[in-house]
Amino acid sequence: MSQATLAAALGLEQPIISKVESFDRRIDIIELHDWLTAIGYSHEKFLQEVGWMEEAINTSLPAIPVPGKAAQTTNAAGMTGTTIEMAWQGQRREVFIEGLPVAGYLALENEISKIYKSLNTGTGGKNREAILAALTRSIEGFPDVNPRDLYHHIVYRIYLRDYTKTQADRSWVRAGGEAFELFLQGHYNPLLSPYDIELQWLSNDDLRKSALEEMGIHGEVGGSKLDIALYGKVSSKRVIFGGIHAKLSLAERVSDDVPCSVAMMKKGMVSYLLTLDAKSFPPPTGDLINRGELGSMSTPSDKRNYIELHGSFDACFSYNLRTIPSSGTTASGRKIYVSTFNPAVDPLPAEIVRAWKTFQAKKKQLRRTSA
Repeated sequence: MSQATLAAALGLEQPIISKVESFDRRIDIIELHDWLTAIGYSHEKFLQEVGWMEEAINTSLPAIPVPGKAAQTTNAAGMTGTTIEMAWQGQRREVFIEGLPVAGYLALENEISKIYKSLNTGTGGKNREAILAALTRSIEGFPDVNPRDLYHHIVYRIYLRDYTKTQADRSWVRAGGEAFELFLQGHYNPLLSPYDIELQWLSNDDLRKSALEEMGIHGEVGGSKLDIALYGKVSSKRVIFGGIHAKLSLAERVSDDVPCSVAMMKKGMVSYLLTLDAKSFPPPTGDLINRGELGSMSTPSDKRNYIELHGSFDACFSYNLRTIPSSGTTASGRKIYVSTFNPAVDPLPAEIVRAWKTFQAKKKQLRRTSA
């Protein structure tokens, strides 16, 4: 910027600008504000650079994995896993993922990084499909590792690091949730197909409306939230018998799903809440460990009470191994189950099969009674 241009922007004569630049004239703090504004320079950055103000800590900035920086570790509890080095505001933080071999992590990081970077060049398809590929690769590659840690520390954080075409955190909000719902459909349909059961992702308003109308509750709940419909097959005809409310994080408003869930259950439909129970606290005060938001039975959170106290869902399935499951009897009779997506231990498929058989039996009983 020339002296004449700066003078015009400040409404001053050019010789005044010359005197300041040659140190013949000082400017006061008000003039400094105007000068910084005129040249388009951050006031905060200037004050930090001259040592008049300490750099502010932005706790909203996430920790990002340092490429290739991981080590095999045994933690204090004697569990082996991988410690991933994270960068956060010029500092270093570490995250331990139990049961994850370091060689497996490094290969996974490299693969996911390529998937996300392809989005920047326009060759990687939709963000949703890229995140789905990363999530599927992570969970199917390491079925016994805490799904919540795989999702949050690897699939999500590498996306924030390597996707640069648009603002990563904003694009994730929708694409990440849709990828999780698609993952559930793709993961469970092969397991449930032998029982003539199908999950259908309700990807748009028309599909959601159709599902709610089939249940006979659209007039009660309108466009209320339902993510996945559960269908069984009878003589080649699909019959809806319930649905799934999917939440990456319970920071999402579970209360938005409750009216629909309650209406479904009143109609004899099954209604499940599925979550990765995501909740960790960032630096400088947090340790990045995903402890979730459901609390315990002795000190329940409001979100836990939706299941154990109010019975707003038939059951909650959490895929965060740090979530505390329900034990014994709850006030509502409904419970929280904790698992991985490993079919050998995951209770959800058997629960869905049981619900479909119960639904069919009730329908048969109603037909006999009416006859």
